[in-house]
Amino acid sequence: MKVTRRRLTQSLAAGLSACGRPRRPNIVLFYADDLRATALDLYNPDAVAMPNLARLAASGITFDHSYTPHPLCQPARVSLWTGQYSSKHGSRYNQKPMADGTPNMAEWFRGAGYRMGIFGKNHCFTPAQLDRWFDDDYSIGSAKWKSALSPETVKEMREVAEWRGRRGGPMGPPAAAPFSHELFPTHIASERAIEFIGARQGGQPFFAWVSLVDPHTPADVPEKFAGALPLERTRLPPCRDKEMSTRNTRMRIYEYLIRGREIPDERLARYLSIYSGKNAFLDFELGRVMDALESRGFRENTILIFASDNGDFAGEHHLIVKTGCLLDSMVRMPLVLSWPGGGVPQGRRENALVSHVDLAPTLLSMAQLPPLPSAQGRLLPLNASVSRRAYVYAEYGNGDPYYDWSEARQVGPASRPGEYALRTRLELEHLARRERAGHLRMIRTHTHKLIADSNGDVEFYDLAADPGELTNVHGESRYAREEQRLIALLNQPLR
Repeated sequence: MKVTRRRLTQSLAAGLSACGRPRRPNIVLFYADDLRATALDLYNPDAVAMPNLARLAASGITFDHSYTPHPLCQPARVSLWTGQYSSKHGSRYNQKPMADGTPNMAEWFRGAGYRMGIFGKNHCFTPAQLDRWFDDDYSIGSAKWKSALSPETVKEMREVAEWRGRRGGPMGPPAAAPFSHELFPTHIASERAIEFIGARQGGQPFFAWVSLVDPHTPADVPEKFAGALPLERTRLPPCRDKEMSTRNTRMRIYEYLIRGREIPDERLARYLSIYSGKNAFLDFELGRVMDALESRGFRENTILIFASDNGDFAGEHHLIVKTGCLLDSMVRMPLVLSWPGGGVPQGRRENALVSHVDLAPTLLSMAQLPPLPSAQGRLLPLNASVSRRAYVYAEYGNGDPYYDWSEARQVGPASRPGEYALRTRLELEHLARRERAGHLRMIRTHTHKLIADSNGDVEFYDLAADPGELTNVHGESRYAREEQRLIALLNQPLR
């Protein structure tokens, strides 16, 4: 459905009239990049401490079973803003931003009079869409982003990039970076968001997308946060000998390319330690944003959300970084939502299954705005009256021809375990091929998970007995009935 400006304005006006033009809430969407749920102590007692996230959780709802609809940056972000699965909105790989004419939150909230701001990573909207819907565009590389950097800061940021390049680029060994945290995009984006909040006056509501690049690779973190989870305190997740032999072809190819089974435990632990330091960095910036809201008197009437787009193995299954995979390492996301003045329960943990396609419908409803006409998400269960999902769905791939072993061997394995480079044109082309190839789909209930790939690969996990998803029990007779039930669900229309 193509949404014209006239149709949108009429719809929003009707919605506002129906609800008597109440004082609408501000919205701050604090969004991480490649952050899985179990990397945080909110979900895992062995993980890095996140005191500001705990502070946010005490004022709102923590969703224990929150899932991305597509564990890849751009598809996940377009799904976030449209409330649609990637197979509907069409942005199914990292080189395809949101299609024009797709109804989305940015258009809806801007049309309702919100001042819109983006701070940090975009990887969702086209330049024309940013210009059309965002009053303050501080996305990385934008004109405002560049103009806000002093010549000295630009020089020092270049030194960080040169240091990183000498260490091997984005897949270099994990390390503490001997530079101030103020030179990193996570801090710079937060600083611009805080300025945006500080400049707001009463009356016009605002929507700030604080979209930070951590803990995405490269695996380095400012020294200030490098000791947040010291190497001696890291606990590697359990893995099973030869577990990779029962995984799907995508995951086995990735393990071959990065030589996953050969990565020493010490290297995995160091990666997890640095990854955790980056999460502590996020927590520090979250606290600064929360303080800014409180000091300006906005906190009571601000919906504040903490979420992420997709995960990172960070040691799970003896792997690092990410690939086309629908295990919980990649798809189970943190999600905390708080609105102190809006009646959202405080300090509550919600066990229901939820999807990030549910965020757009929920935020529009909370602001008493008309729903997106093509959203597939549903309202998050903020209270007992909202129905709960029986399962969540996720997918991966664009339906292109399948990427097979013959292609993987054109690139070959890493020269050293865990250091698969992404420098040459061939390597980057093959990464894009793997992200677009085939169509991987998942149905997950509280107790079981089915993962089916377009090449015929199937995985089935008994989550009650095997929460780490270490053993693929596909085809075992004792699971036949439940597996058939999930296959039937997978073949139904998405809802």
